Amino acid sequence: LRRRNKMTVRGCVVMAVSSTTLRLTPAIVAILTIMLAGCHSRVDSVASPQQRSHLFATPPTSANCTELYLEQQIDHFNFAPVLIPNQPTTFNQRYFVCDQFMDRSSKEALETTPIFFYFGNEDDVTLYVNHTGLMWENAPAFKALLVFGEHRYYGKSQPFKAGTPSCMNWLTSEQAMADDAYLIRHVKETFSLPNSPVIGFGGSYGGMLGTYFKRHYPATIDGLIAGSAPIWSFSDLSPPYNYYEFNNVIADDASSPGGCSDLCKSNYIQVQKRIFSIMSTQDGRNLVQSKLRLCDALPDESLAEDVVAWTQNAWSYMAMGDYPYPSGYIIHNHGLLPAYPVRVACKPLSEVNITSSDDLLLGALHDAMDVFYNFTHTETCFPLVDSTVPAKLGHHPQHMMRRGKNLDSKCTGDWGYQFCTEMVMPSNQGGENDMFLPPSVFNLTETTQQCLQQWNVAPRESWSSVALASKDVSKLENVVFSNGGLDPWKAGGVLQNISDSVFAIVIPSGAHHIDLMFSTRDDPKDVLQAREFEVGKMWDWVNKKLSSLRKSE
Repeated sequence: LRRRNKMTVRGCVVMAVSSTTLRLTPAIVAILTIMLAGCHSRVDSVASPQQRSHLFATPPTSANCTELYLEQQIDHFNFAPVLIPNQPTTFNQRYFVCDQFMDRSSKEALETTPIFFYFGNEDDVTLYVNHTGLMWENAPAFKALLVFGEHRYYGKSQPFKAGTPSCMNWLTSEQAMADDAYLIRHVKETFSLPNSPVIGFGGSYGGMLGTYFKRHYPATIDGLIAGSAPIWSFSDLSPPYNYYEFNNVIADDASSPGGCSDLCKSNYIQVQKRIFSIMSTQDGRNLVQSKLRLCDALPDESLAEDVVAWTQNAWSYMAMGDYPYPSGYIIHNHGLLPAYPVRVACKPLSEVNITSSDDLLLGALHDAMDVFYNFTHTETCFPLVDSTVPAKLGHHPQHMMRRGKNLDSKCTGDWGYQFCTEMVMPSNQGGENDMFLPPSVFNLTETTQQCLQQWNVAPRESWSSVALASKDVSKLENVVFSNGGLDPWKAGGVLQNISDSVFAIVIPSGAHHIDLMFSTRDDPKDVLQAREFEVGKMWDWVNKKLSSLRKSE
């Protein structure tokens, strides 16, 4: 692949391959090298009518779908009763069906209706119904049935009541995959769709789950769009995962590579150092509490690490949600973050003279944190740790592991529990390229102690690479992995093509699975190109399945 076409889009250099001019094979065409770093051009159209037939003036929501429930086994892999006395052996999994785009003009058309299936992840499934525009916008052209499955223990899919002993034991990706396998079969039977192609979609952990599903249930779905799925963010991989890279990407976002002043990164490093220094006295701790508007007093200097971890958590989420438009996705629709929240948060920390006094530096840090923690614009103070709010995949590990003890009694889904069992994603900080202090290296022994205190479980560090997805995914078929250049989870994502049917797209200007979101006029060009490629693959997968059905008749 040495010949490339070069074009200019509003002053930005784009390098792209062309199948028409270069007559490339499909495998080579799939290598999407879109060099648009720093280019955020405004566009007035998206893909061709065949690929993107309907843009919604008002994006549809779960109100446009039917909410349904399917009875599922709590333990799919044990034929004996669940080992909790006087507790049920089944639960109701919630899912949404949106059938308004189906072609009911003939029996044949109906029976081959494509199914777009979303693999729900660690939140109420309505979050994904309301944000996964790639499914909605292409459903009319495909005449597809949309199905959104809710992950067990999240939203309304609760196996146990709070306070049930040992209630968290069945919160695993393996059990969730089995739920979805039964759900897809149930939908096919209910709608009389025995031959329908099924295209899976998933973002973040949902993309990971979809990848694992494609490996464990390869005949159930015909293709998968996996956005920002960090399946390689684990130990015991070869080549190994870079434990520093997640935090390195956040630091890049908060400096010139991410469109910010480099003063933001350097001043944030300075303010962390100042916090550790001035919190050695009670007067200093009072100043930190006052300037950052923290709800609780800081009676001990050891709380400096809690304060710093609280700020790091905000950067983690803002980097994931660094979209070019206001969005409530990363904060679970509880409010709106501004467009490019990292840049907004960096503005007060980019002032030249703020390091001249503790007051100025802490005030700038408060203004930066206010972007994330006060997205409702109604908060009068901030708690350092709120254990009532479940952790999500974006939760910074330094903050997540400070959320209290015995959290398992709530019996509801929490990324902290999943991290402490099979999703052990190691993270280091304080390297030469990141901006987080104090320096720390992932320590499984310490993590195990924290997990036992919080969840009464011990993590299995190697479980994911052994049982879910190793570095060798070459036997997968019909998968598109996408990752955003601004998204810290690209650190564990698939960034290169694996085969002629497993493709990787890197979107330089993209944040956390931006390609799965609804189209906006502010979408950068590389996001549009990524969606165009994904939709093309969706057509390929559907047509291949339907063609094979015709040949078998």
